[in-house]
Amino acid sequence: MTALATRIYFTSPIWLQNLMITAYGVRLRRLRYGRVQRDSLASLRLSQWLPGEELQAIQLGELNRVVSLARKTVPLYHGWRLPDASLGSLDEIRHLPLLTKEQLQQPAAVVTSNRFKGERLQQVHTGGTTGTPLTIYCDRSTLQRNYAFFGRFLEWAGVRAGAKVATFAGRTVVPPKQDAPPFWRRNAASNTLLFSSYHISPSTVAVYLDRLEAFAPDLIDSYPSSIEPIARHALSRGGSSLRPAAVIASSETLSPSVRELIERAFHTRVFDHYGAAEMAALVTQCEAGSYHANPEFGIVEVLRDGQPVAPGETGDLVATGFINPVMPLIRYVTGDTAVQGAEPCRCGRAFPTLLGIEGRRDDVLITPEGRRIGRLDPVFKAVSSIHETRIVQDAHDHVRVEMVLHANLAPEEEAALRRELSYRLGPSMKMDLVRVGRLPRTARGKLRAVVNEVGITAPSILD
Repeated sequence: MTALATRIYFTSPIWLQNLMITAYGVRLRRLRYGRVQRDSLASLRLSQWLPGEELQAIQLGELNRVVSLARKTVPLYHGWRLPDASLGSLDEIRHLPLLTKEQLQQPAAVVTSNRFKGERLQQVHTGGTTGTPLTIYCDRSTLQRNYAFFGRFLEWAGVRAGAKVATFAGRTVVPPKQDAPPFWRRNAASNTLLFSSYHISPSTVAVYLDRLEAFAPDLIDSYPSSIEPIARHALSRGGSSLRPAAVIASSETLSPSVRELIERAFHTRVFDHYGAAEMAALVTQCEAGSYHANPEFGIVEVLRDGQPVAPGETGDLVATGFINPVMPLIRYVTGDTAVQGAEPCRCGRAFPTLLGIEGRRDDVLITPEGRRIGRLDPVFKAVSSIHETRIVQDAHDHVRVEMVLHANLAPEEEAALRRELSYRLGPSMKMDLVRVGRLPRTARGKLRAVVNEVGITAPSILD
């Protein structure tokens, strides 16, 4: 939302906020669902049971289509040595160059196919787990294909169409200064209750659980760091009446202990998945518990020093996407890491397996009020001049936003950044914006986008 729209929303009565969210939900439904989504989902229900060799043949055909499209129509790839002839096997993908996030930080005319020149494109913004903000361009058909895959994932999890959903994510649906419930808003268009991830603290967790139980969702879709304290509180008071069909975890690394905690608290199974705004890779957990790279979505490679790792080893996750012809990504270095799988899954699908995604271990910030703040990449959507950024909590009431800029930070961008941060961190947290020449990496070359240096942990819900 624009600054004006945000102010109007935050100062409106709650009934009007619910109406505004529902209106936005109607727009999203129109974009995400329709004939393309229905036809794609019907096809995916069949293709998931194809033998491995048939799936690989489909992948090879899609790979050659994407390479041809990129070579002929996308200026970004004009300097690449992409083959004129079709690749003969999937192994030949290793001869193609790697694509970095920095290469994607160029104008739309450079990174998109000229076949879509003049068309109205959708923009998807991401700060990413590596702290490098990107704008991804696509069309409505791409969005619908993407949601067809998510629809198949929900079917794996046993969630029916039209299910009642409780969502904990990165949108600031509740004004940051609000200190009393309700900490949620309603999207009637999708039968969803949107809970604020930014107001969860030891003093509010009970009302969150009470509202969840009253709502009785069929599905909880949440960041692990948001639902974990609510699950802990449920167990501390002897259990919960919640019986959702599933909990869908996303956007953060899900540890085995947190998975077990959530499943025990809510008497259900947790289904984890990995996806990104770039729409180059999709990894979803099946009913047998395996992580599957969806082969119709794209090709996932796990590499170390440019070479495939052995089963059980960790490497960089590199993805080639099939579903977005507007902005095709070939061998895109996601910045995340994964553990290569080996054995076929007992679910019966001949999909490639991973043992896990290890690239999402950002620290959690703790506000003076005791709120746990995990994912913060949405705050950088309105700031186009940032190359990379890192948020460091260096005192109990202070964060330092370190920025590597590829252009001067305009006053309006600085104001937008401060505003978005304050919406999420609350009024007690002070901040400084600091321009730096480079950001430090871990031993694995990863950038931790959120760092807690003060060692503060959230007060126990059990205290």
